Amino acid sequence: MKSTIAKKLWGSFGVLIAVLTICGVIVYWQIHGINRVIEQLVEVREPLQEIILEMEINMGNTSRAVMGYVMERDPSHVKWLHDSEKEFEGLVSDFRELAETEEEKRFHREASLFFAEFRKLSHDIVALVNEQHDAQRVFREAAREIDESIGKALERVVNSSPGWTKAKEEVTLNMQICSHEVFAAIERYLFQHTGFHRDEVKSAEQAFREFRKMYRKTGLSDEESHAIRLIDRDYNHAIKVGYDAMAVTDQLYVKLDRFRDDLTRMDTVLNKDIQPLIHADTVRATEDSKRSVSIASTITLTMVISALIIMALVTWIITKGIIASVRRLKEGSEEFGRGALDHKIDVRTKDELSELATAFNQMAEKRKKAEDELKQSSEKIKLFAYSVSHDLKSPAMGIYGLTRLLNKNYGDILGKKGKTHCEQILKASEQIGTLVEEINLYISTKERPLSIEKTEIEEILEVVREEVMGRLIARKIAWSEPEDMPEIKVDKLSIIRVIRNLVDNAIKYGGDDLKEIKIGYRESDETHIISVTDDGVGLKAEDSEEIFELFKRKNTSKGVQGTGLGLAIVKEIVERHGGKVWIEPGAEKGTTFSVSISKHL
Repeated sequence: MKSTIAKKLWGSFGVLIAVLTICGVIVYWQIHGINRVIEQLVEVREPLQEIILEMEINMGNTSRAVMGYVMERDPSHVKWLHDSEKEFEGLVSDFRELAETEEEKRFHREASLFFAEFRKLSHDIVALVNEQHDAQRVFREAAREIDESIGKALERVVNSSPGWTKAKEEVTLNMQICSHEVFAAIERYLFQHTGFHRDEVKSAEQAFREFRKMYRKTGLSDEESHAIRLIDRDYNHAIKVGYDAMAVTDQLYVKLDRFRDDLTRMDTVLNKDIQPLIHADTVRATEDSKRSVSIASTITLTMVISALIIMALVTWIITKGIIASVRRLKEGSEEFGRGALDHKIDVRTKDELSELATAFNQMAEKRKKAEDELKQSSEKIKLFAYSVSHDLKSPAMGIYGLTRLLNKNYGDILGKKGKTHCEQILKASEQIGTLVEEINLYISTKERPLSIEKTEIEEILEVVREEVMGRLIARKIAWSEPEDMPEIKVDKLSIIRVIRNLVDNAIKYGGDDLKEIKIGYRESDETHIISVTDDGVGLKAEDSEEIFELFKRKNTSKGVQGTGLGLAIVKEIVERHGGKVWIEPGAEKGTTFSVSISKHL
C-alpha cells in the first residue's frame, strides 16, 4: 500500500490535536483563575490616576503642538494647541471635584496656576514665531534690495567712470562679498541661534565698513558718491531689520527654554509628588495578580514544554524519511542550477516526492534541449546582426563619398538648394554609420567577457575628462570631481564608456544653460556608486524609465544628433557589473545619473 505524504502528515496532525486538547483544558483552568484576579484589579477604581495620565498625555500634545508650530508654522498646530488647552482646563476642573486630601487640593491649585502661566507662555511663543517670520521676510527683502543696489549702482559707475581702477574694482567686489557674508551670518543665526553666528555677523559687518572706508579713499566722482550714499542707506536699513529679527529670535529661544523648564517641573510634580499618594490600592491588587500569574505561568510553561517534546518526537519520526527525500531533491536542483543538466535525482520512496523527482529529471532533459536550441539561435542572431550592420554601413559610406564628390565637383551647377540636399544626405549617411557602430558596440557589450582588474577611479575620470575638455572649454562648462576616491575592481574600458556616455549625454542635452558637470562618489556595504550631475534643462520623471531602453530618447532631444543607444549601453554594462543605473531629476533643473557597481566582482 502506498504511504503518501498526506497520510503521514494526517497522522502527525492527529497526535498534535490530542496533545493540544489536553494542554488546552489545563490552560483554561489557569486562565480562569487569572481572570478572577484581574477582575479584582479592575474593580480598584482610581479616577484621579486616570486624570493625571490624561494630563501627562495632554502636556505631550501641547508640547508637540507648540514645537510643531515653531518648526513648520502650520496653522493646524495652533488649532491643536487650542484644543489641548481646553482639554487641560477640563482635566483641572475634574481633578478639583475629585480631590479630597490637602495634598490633592494643593496640587489642584498648583495645576491651575501652571495652566494659566503655561497657556500665556504658549501663546507668547506662537506670537513670537509669527513675529520672527515677518521680521525674517522683511530682512530678506531688505537684503535683496541692498544686493540689487550694490550691483546696479556700482555697475553703472564702473561703466561710466573714466577714473575706474583695478584697485577700486577689487575694493568694490570685497564690499559686495562682505555684505553677502553679513546677511548669510544673520540667516544662520535666525535658524541656529548660536553665539558663534552672532560673532560672525559682527566680524563681517566690520569688514564691510573697512572696505567701504577704503572705497571712499580711492577718489570718487559725484556719481560714485551718490551711489555709495544709496548703498549706505540700503545697507543700514538691512542691518537694522536683521538685528530686529535676531532680537525676536533671542526672545523666542528664551520663551522656549522657559517652556521646556515648565514642562519638566510639571512632569516632576505629576510623577514624583502626586502619583504615590493615589494608587496604594492598585499596588496591593497588582501584587496579588503577580503571584497568581506566576503560578499559572509555571504550570502553563511545564505543559507547553511537555507538549513540544511530544510533538517534536512524533514529527521527527514521521518527517525523517521526507527530509531525506527533500535533501536529495535539493542537491539535485543545485546541480541543475550549476548547469549539470545530465544529473539524475534518485528518490526511492513511493510517494509524491518520487513523482516530483521524475518530473525534475524530465524538466532537466527538456531544458537542456531548449538551451542547446537557444544557443544556436543566439549565434544565428548575432551573425545576422553583424551582417545587417555591414550591409548598412557599406552603402552608407558609399553614399557619403559620392555625395561629397557631387558637392565638390558640381556644386556650382547644383545651386543653393542642391547643396542643401547634399548636406542633408551627408548628415543622414553619417548618422547611419554612427548607428551601425553603436549597434555593433551594443552587441559586443552583451557578448564580450569582462576583464576585471583593479583600477583607480581617478584614472577613469582622467581619460573621460581629457576627451571632453575641448567641448567643456568651448561652452564654458565647469568640471568638478571628489578627491581621494578608492580603487575599485571593474572592466576598465567598459566603465570608461559608461562615464563617457553619461558625460556626453549631459553635454548634448543639457542645453545652453548648462554651466557645470559634477562627478560624485559614495559607497554602500555592497556597492560603489558613481554619479554624474549637471545643471542643464533637466529631465521629466516620466522619462526616467524609458530612457534606458533601446532607441528611446527624451522629448527634449529633438534637434540633437544621437542614436538612442548610449544609455542602453550604459545599462547593459552596469548590470553586467552587478549594479544598476537610475535617474534623479533636480528640483528645478538639472539631472543626476547614478550607477552602482558591485564590490564582489
